[in-house]
Amino acid sequence: MTTGRWRAALAVLALVAGAAAVLTNLALFPLYSFNRDDSVYVAMARLIETGAVTLPADTDAFRPWASAVVGDRVVLKYTPPWPAVIAAGDLLTGSPRAALAVSAAAAAVLVALLTAEVCRDRVVAVTAGALFALSPVVVVQSGTYLPYLFSLALGLGAAVLLLSGTRLGSTPRLVAAGVVAGVAAFARPFDALLTVAPFALAALLARERGGLSRLGVVLRVAAGALPVLALTLVYNAVVVGGPFRLPFTVTGPQDTFGFGDRGVFPQYTVHFTAADGVAGLLANAVATPGWVAGGVVLVALAVLGLARTRGAPRWAVAALAVVVPLGYLPFWGPWAISAQWEGLELFGPFYWLPVVVPLAVLGAAGLVRVARRGRTPAAVLLVAMVVLTALAVPGPVAGNRAVTAEYRAVQRAVAAADLDDALLFLPRRGDLGFESDSPFLQNDPSLRQPVLYAEQRGAADLALAERFPDRALHRLSDDDEGPPVVEPLRMDAGPTVPLRLRLTAPPGAAGAVAYLRVGDRTHEQPLDPSGEVTWTVAAPGAAPSDPSAVVLPADGVLAVGLAARSPGDDGPGDRWERRIAHRTVDGGDRVELLRPGQAWARAEGGRWEPDATGSPVEELG
Repeated sequence: MTTGRWRAALAVLALVAGAAAVLTNLALFPLYSFNRDDSVYVAMARLIETGAVTLPADTDAFRPWASAVVGDRVVLKYTPPWPAVIAAGDLLTGSPRAALAVSAAAAAVLVALLTAEVCRDRVVAVTAGALFALSPVVVVQSGTYLPYLFSLALGLGAAVLLLSGTRLGSTPRLVAAGVVAGVAAFARPFDALLTVAPFALAALLARERGGLSRLGVVLRVAAGALPVLALTLVYNAVVVGGPFRLPFTVTGPQDTFGFGDRGVFPQYTVHFTAADGVAGLLANAVATPGWVAGGVVLVALAVLGLARTRGAPRWAVAALAVVVPLGYLPFWGPWAISAQWEGLELFGPFYWLPVVVPLAVLGAAGLVRVARRGRTPAAVLLVAMVVLTALAVPGPVAGNRAVTAEYRAVQRAVAAADLDDALLFLPRRGDLGFESDSPFLQNDPSLRQPVLYAEQRGAADLALAERFPDRALHRLSDDDEGPPVVEPLRMDAGPTVPLRLRLTAPPGAAGAVAYLRVGDRTHEQPLDPSGEVTWTVAAPGAAPSDPSAVVLPADGVLAVGLAARSPGDDGPGDRWERRIAHRTVDGGDRVELLRPGQAWARAEGGRWEPDATGSPVEELG
């Protein structure tokens, strides 16, 4: 292949990969993906556009989910390299999607360049880039704002520069390799280690070093890497409080390698064992062929390519298929995406994304070798590869489109409410952001926008409402069996506040009881035929004239509800309730309530679920 055709092929490869990323985002992830982390990267990008990387601590209620308060600042869990690229793309083109195109194009071209360096064959290189770019896991990842493809592109860039710089004895390339490797370590340290280490070892063991000694190679790479690593340490010290404390730890020490209780936040953990690690490895290994272009045919071709390719660098490429899975075995993520949520089903083995590289590089070597021996076998293989790839696509597409449909329902509900100058409380944000159906409802870092989206926090919501007295209060209530609902809220206040309710017991219910629960105390009264019930709640410092008034603690959430049993049932029965945030003010002489309360329901023996539509507990005043 001539130099002109080689460059044209790389340009086409970049164009196809970049276009696929943008189209995938538009088709599958217009409101972000089921992995809500991508919204955090965009939130940090918008923060970077303002010239900052943290938020004031008093904006905690509005923070993205994967973040926490450190000192007097809100610190995001992730580091700036990838958000900075998103921000640059947004500033230069007016859309953050530009970063998706650049990341995908760079990764595909770098796979081709790495293949050319390892196999010394440009036809194989272009084939490898195409196989990589068309792999379903790469296409899906390229359409999200998740960092895995960008991180891999950095690792590939470092690998190409290391191998070519060592072979040529090129100081600029080796220094650049150090810079790129340093940025990769800043972005995702462990991924950088797993991806770059095999190529660093290959460079050290290379016989052909362009006249440089091994020490000379190391010093040149270090000259590029050390300034970036120093910048990383400074960033950690300034933002997190210590040079060796990673931003990744701000949500707690349990999101790490090793076995035990693991999760993003301490209050939402699962117990992860060595057996789980092995199970996660096996699940990802079994799933991987279905997420690469050509499926099991590509895996077989990669084995052939490894056997027929010459040169030591091929072993560095092949090593990714071993180092990455084993390196991730003691991390809970690969297991969680296969056992705890639909990550493997919707996004593929994204923690193992570097494994696609040896399959594409060596698979291309095997495919081209077959093609050069006969067109018919190659054509049969290509048809089989296309069929296997096509069969793997519908499931993830349907699953991700279903997620987008859920997000669309929330978007429609919020749009239909026609909010302006409003404060909208969201029940699943902040630490519960991994469950949110509204990751696309984002706050500008300045908090200057028609609607502010706040995490619902019980009594703290009343203090937040006090900070924004001119904003109308609303709450987004979700319902597993119905559409989401945007409810207008109001604050009731006084030394005492009456709670008038209409409770509708199910037909034929026996033993229907109205109740009010405050902390560990529950007050009950029988349900009369009218279904109307009145409770009076009082501030701790008030002297209510009604002796039956329930005195509230300083701050919290009370529940008013209905319990009903079926005839012959002596269990606790079904329950419906509204949970009302309250706080005391004026030295304990007055109480404030945020109403109406959020509706919840629990079937006997089940768990509490949101009940936004059709609740039998109605607040009358």
